[in-house]
Amino acid sequence: MIIKGYILTYLYLFLIIYISKILNEKFKIDKIYTRKFVHIYVSLVWIIMYYYFKDSYHIIIPPLTFILINYISYKKNIFKGMEEKESLGTIYYPISIFIMALLTYINNEFYPYYAIALFCMALGDGIAPIIANKFKSKIIYNNKTIFGTLTVFIISIIITIIFNYYFELSFDILKILLIGLSAAILELIGIKGLDNLTLPLGLFIILILIGGL
Repeated sequence: MIIKGYILTYLYLFLIIYISKILNEKFKIDKIYTRKFVHIYVSLVWIIMYYYFKDSYHIIIPPLTFILINYISYKKNIFKGMEEKESLGTIYYPISIFIMALLTYINNEFYPYYAIALFCMALGDGIAPIIANKFKSKIIYNNKTIFGTLTVFIISIIITIIFNYYFELSFDILKILLIGLSAAILELIGIKGLDNLTLPLGLFIILILIGGL
């Protein structure tokens, strides 16, 4: 069971990275889209790890290994479809996942918060710049637009509703709106890839606090 989980986890992750490389090099798709492709779809590995690793220490191993792999790739420009030299976002991404996974291993009750924070980062922050590029709007802060921030807000609300139902949490509408607003603000203040830290980790803490109310 555990071995199968590792095989599926790494096969899936490297498949996503390989597809982004093909999209960039063969089909000449701009890196802004291939990076976001990786940013979004890598997060779905959570489903594999949740099913196979659940509450074991194995949930911290894949993000830990990818901190090293992404750092080497950043230095050597190995995964060309996902690199952005002006930003350390690809390194911050697995760091934030590792921290949330570690805290979830220590306290298994954090699993819903881990899921919500991860997918708000992956989908909210992943889709926001695509929407912002599609629909040009006023920049409000950190070179980020109204449409991009609104996208994070809406997607975070949807994600929270889904996991609120799945994990049978007790978040009412006011808490859900607060979570969405918090995600949007945390994404807004992150610069040069730092939103891959500020959004998930900040939201993770907020979810723990709200969950205890």
